[in-house]
Amino acid sequence: MSRAFYLNLAVDNLKKNARTIIPYILTSVLTTMMLYMVVSLANNPNLNEMLGAMTLTQMLGFGVVIIEIFAFIFLFYTHSFLIKRRQKEFALFSILGMEKKHLARVLFYETVITLFVSLALGIGLGILFDKAMFLIIAKMIGADIILGFYFSFIGMRQCVLVIGLIYVLIYFYSMIRIHISSPIELLHSSHMGEKEPKAKWFLSIVGILCLGIGYYLSITTKNPLTAFYFFFVAVVLVIIGTYLLFTSISVTFLKLMKKNKNYYYKTNHFISISGMMYRMKQNAVGLANICILSTMVLVMLSTTLSMWSSIDRVVDSQYPRSVMGNGYGDASNIDFDEMSEELIRMGIVPKNLLAYKELSYAGYLKNGTLITDYRNEGMNAVNEIQEFYCLPLKDIQDYENIKGSLKPNEIYVYSNVETIKEKTLSLFGKEYVVKKQLDHLKMDESNPNVTEHYYIIVDSEKTLEKMQQDQIHVYGDNASAIRAYYSFDCDANEREVIKKLGQNENINDFIWLSKLDQKQGLIELYAGILFIGIFLSFLFIMATILIMYYKQITEGYEDKDRFEIMQKVGLEQQDVKKAIHSQVLTVFFMPLLVAGLHVCFAYPMIEKLLHLLFVSDSWLYIRTTIFCFVAFALVYIVIYVLTSKIYYGIVKRNV
Repeated sequence: MSRAFYLNLAVDNLKKNARTIIPYILTSVLTTMMLYMVVSLANNPNLNEMLGAMTLTQMLGFGVVIIEIFAFIFLFYTHSFLIKRRQKEFALFSILGMEKKHLARVLFYETVITLFVSLALGIGLGILFDKAMFLIIAKMIGADIILGFYFSFIGMRQCVLVIGLIYVLIYFYSMIRIHISSPIELLHSSHMGEKEPKAKWFLSIVGILCLGIGYYLSITTKNPLTAFYFFFVAVVLVIIGTYLLFTSISVTFLKLMKKNKNYYYKTNHFISISGMMYRMKQNAVGLANICILSTMVLVMLSTTLSMWSSIDRVVDSQYPRSVMGNGYGDASNIDFDEMSEELIRMGIVPKNLLAYKELSYAGYLKNGTLITDYRNEGMNAVNEIQEFYCLPLKDIQDYENIKGSLKPNEIYVYSNVETIKEKTLSLFGKEYVVKKQLDHLKMDESNPNVTEHYYIIVDSEKTLEKMQQDQIHVYGDNASAIRAYYSFDCDANEREVIKKLGQNENINDFIWLSKLDQKQGLIELYAGILFIGIFLSFLFIMATILIMYYKQITEGYEDKDRFEIMQKVGLEQQDVKKAIHSQVLTVFFMPLLVAGLHVCFAYPMIEKLLHLLFVSDSWLYIRTTIFCFVAFALVYIVIYVLTSKIYYGIVKRNV
């Protein structure tokens, strides 16, 4: 037989299986398009000319890796649906005399056609929308719009290599499955696995424990640094628990309901429970995937949108003045009055001046004593760590509106977490009397609250310098120096002021920052995270849609014969319709409800992680999460309405 015969047969096969092949090709095209766009943006020379391109390029590079991993896993996963649906087709070809080497040729041409369409349309659409994505990024970070056309040879090469390799692996995987199966097995594969599923108590208990431990870590973790370490552990546990929830726990629960004779032996309950057990057995992995993808979409969108929405608030809290300077030299020789006079001589008039000296160090309080040795704490050391900021009263008294005075052995204390019960605190072996605990400190508004911390207000710089010497005695080379902080507003251009200050030899020991530059840096970071978050969310939503689509087709053909048998044994058509409707609704919306539960339990830990990125507005995150869940639920319902029509179209002739 000629090559044209196999090619024509491959084309005919693709046409006959258009209902299942076209969604797969569409997914491949969109994945190729997004891979091209992200690679193209990451290597766009115009992007590299923008301010802060390094941060954005790093985020896009991370996105490339995620998309490539996603493409590999998801295209393999969705192709398994196609192979499963075509088992009978391959068996019939074999029975009619076609050898496996002939099947290999047909599959080869099908794979080549599908790959060519995916690359041609994917790269073509990527080129079409690449410029639009570039303009969106430029708009987000406030960069100048650069006109002109850019074609990425690197992006095209990456798509050809990555997508081509995936299709080669898919082809060999398909051939291995066909090679190890006999025609009879392939012909009857759709009827295999129809035995009633068994209750898996051990796996059910493991699943409950995984979910419980994952939820417990999220709820009980208080320290943002600890949350960072435990986040991935909790994610892995919840993913394992989710798979076991759908594959084992659900079946075990239905088995328990079946044992309740008074409940089970009723028409509606009998059909629903029996049907649900088979549905969970056949579709458990797909439902778990939908649940995990939905959770990822909700978490990514809610966190990235919260970060982007809070940029101005974060900048105002972290950088309350237009110009900020930090001096880490010999702070004892720095005179803030002389510095202000020097700025005025330079033509810079500081307004709203905030200047103070600060000694910071780490440790934790235990019964009023500062503990600096963490060796006995083990893994709990990160959770116990606290930060201490010590400042002279005179530097901040007017700014904080603190009344009264202090003696050398007296301190004011402010804590962001707890009330100090002790009357005295022992810091580096010296006793200090707590004259008063402050209930509010404006300076703390610029603190990201990553850890528990204390502000210790001492009477003078002299006491602060003595405390530093005590710290050196304990920490040695690891001791911190006194920092001089000098910030102000001005009428002049911030960047010009920074340039002048950096050229002045009298104050060049300071590291000067402008609020505008810090905001720009934050915009670039958050824009990259938001862009990648939206991109990946779109990928995951696309994956969710395709899994749902194939699930409905698979269930439709599996249920077609089953419901016909139910009617033949005497069940009313109305009862069968009710059973179908209730089962489809339950199975379809279960992943969404479980995803919502995951997001609720993930909130405490994600809130702590957002603190690491300076986002401390919890209500903003809650509102954003609710909005994202409602929007995603609406999309989910639309998907249900569209895909359920396909399901009912398959089984309606029997019901």
